[in-house]
Amino acid sequence: METRKYVLVLITLLFATLACSIPSLLKEASLPLEAIQETVIAELMLTPQPETLEPEPTPEVPTEEPTPETPTEEPTPEIPIEEPTPEGFTCSPGMALGDTFGVEFCYPQEDSGGYSQEMIPEKTESEEMFPWSINPQFIEIILTGYHVKNEYHAPAIRVYPVADFVALDSYVQTIVDDIQTLLASGDPRPSSVPFVPFFNAGQMICSQVTYLDFRNGNGVRFITQYGQAFAPISNDAVIYAFIGLTDDGKYLLSATMPIKHLMFVDSVYDDPPEGWNAFIDNYENYRNNMETMMLAMAPETFGPSLLSLDKMMESFLIPVDAIP
Repeated sequence: METRKYVLVLITLLFATLACSIPSLLKEASLPLEAIQETVIAELMLTPQPETLEPEPTPEVPTEEPTPETPTEEPTPEIPIEEPTPEGFTCSPGMALGDTFGVEFCYPQEDSGGYSQEMIPEKTESEEMFPWSINPQFIEIILTGYHVKNEYHAPAIRVYPVADFVALDSYVQTIVDDIQTLLASGDPRPSSVPFVPFFNAGQMICSQVTYLDFRNGNGVRFITQYGQAFAPISNDAVIYAFIGLTDDGKYLLSATMPIKHLMFVDSVYDDPPEGWNAFIDNYENYRNNMETMMLAMAPETFGPSLLSLDKMMESFLIPVDAIP
């Protein structure tokens, strides 16, 4: 019944729109009203009714969340990097790089203004009247602007070819053998150290003996003073000396570096307080006492510091073809 009522309501509404067509239908068909209602109802049941469509929801547009700002990184300040020398070797702070005839080394900037270099030509016995003046062709490096002055020695480093030196003076082979023996022994208190170049004088003192390795060899440094007569140890004559051999035995590395200390007198010509005769008579005791006192002195108390000079000697690298 409920369905029928619903249909009758629809018919009633539809009659309003079909008012003109229904009378015509009744006239032509001459059908009873009840039959017409049934016919109309049947047509209405067969006619598809438009569906009421609900509007599709508007698709949600995804909201883009703001991208967090990446903080701008401030540029890292550049740190100056000390450039290494070949083979990754770097000079110690306060040392400057030197390179002469392929020989690499570092020298103390505080104690010198630079260096000069020279390939010293060969001198034979026939050219010189003194045998200690004989030398092969060798490399000589002089530190310029060096702060300590010396009456007899320049602040010099020398590189000698062993074979050429021995060919000129066979005694050099004895020196080389003695150096090798000393380096092997590590004797901390030798009475003297074999040395080149030769001087027309003898070692008056030998102290602060320290064995050092350089980049392609090893050697020994010591404090000494050469003299032809008994004399006090003085700031115008005492030196830091170094002698060494390359690992292949091809080159001798030698250094004579003037030094000074408050315990030394200013000049070899200064008169001893006790007088020359008493000084000479007691010289052996004087020598021993000086060596012992020097051993007790810290390396930094010398000028230049012995440690600074040690670093210089340890930095040497002598190539095989340094001297043709």
